[in-house]
Amino acid sequence: MKLSLKICRIFGIDVSVHFSLVFILLLLTYVFYVNPPPFGFANLKGFERFALSIAASILIFICILIHELSHSLVAIKYGSRVKGIVLFIFGGVALIEKIPREPKKEFLMALAGPLASMAIASICFLLIPIHKQFFFLMGYFNLILGLFNLIPAFPMDGGRILRSILARSMGFVKATKVSAEIGKILAIIMAICGIFVSLWLILIALFIYIGASEEEKLVTFEGLLGRFKVGDIMTPNPIYVTPETKVKDVIALMLKYKHLGYPVVKDGELIGIVTLKDVMNADEDDVVEKVMSKRIVTISPDENAFEALKLMSENSIGRIPVVENGRLVGIVSRSDIVRVLEILEAITEARDHTTS
Repeated sequence: MKLSLKICRIFGIDVSVHFSLVFILLLLTYVFYVNPPPFGFANLKGFERFALSIAASILIFICILIHELSHSLVAIKYGSRVKGIVLFIFGGVALIEKIPREPKKEFLMALAGPLASMAIASICFLLIPIHKQFFFLMGYFNLILGLFNLIPAFPMDGGRILRSILARSMGFVKATKVSAEIGKILAIIMAICGIFVSLWLILIALFIYIGASEEEKLVTFEGLLGRFKVGDIMTPNPIYVTPETKVKDVIALMLKYKHLGYPVVKDGELIGIVTLKDVMNADEDDVVEKVMSKRIVTISPDENAFEALKLMSENSIGRIPVVENGRLVGIVSRSDIVRVLEILEAITEARDHTTS
């Protein structure tokens, strides 16, 4: 996530904070400072009131971190790679590279977060005799966090729990579609209730509806593209340039072939990539080696096409050189994958229509 700063590493997992977290921490501190019990400390005076307001704000995000860390540790146990945890204005997110497909593993991974929040809530309620206001507030927040995440709708943990249960009898893809539809229905009901109750409920409903739609789309794409290798859809023997090619010649290639990026090859080895962004402000007589990007994201022709789409999304790029044994053998672009998806979706819809 952009505009995030890494603050620590826990159990080998990078923890970052988004700049928006500063805003919400200040807002929460103010809310706790001005609100009376049980959701604030306005009845207290001086330093105690201020210190507890700040402590409550910070601890809320520490509790969210523990929630996401619980998901991450279970995911790692089952072989998934966790790229990090980011705390931001809406809470936190664990960047788990691949959700386990086995129902039992996904069930345990999804349940870990709510269980952690419930455990923290229980501890806080037991500590109420030490400071009634503070520990009641912390216990109440973690209880709500745990219960809210059990709502059976993506992107909540409850949506993944529901999918893992349904997947036992109907398979992962169909279970995702059913879970997503249930999530959308719940979101619509919440939005209608929000008209009469609270604007926040409408915003939460929108968040759930979008999350359910995105999860359904992601799994559908993975199901369609996962059957094909990059080598099946790439452009073989792509046009490339050398380090000595002039910028003006690269621009001429772009105008002729309408491709906005070209691999840079030296002695048969891929050493960089040059894009429109690299050449648009460069001197026309500069050589490619001077302006090209040496940070290259590559993929093997044996990888599945969905992995190529993921790499493009994660790195905000439009094309990936395909490399085999250190040699450039092709290039795959986002537009290539989009066209393949359009064809596969059309074929799937036609078959579904025929069978029905």
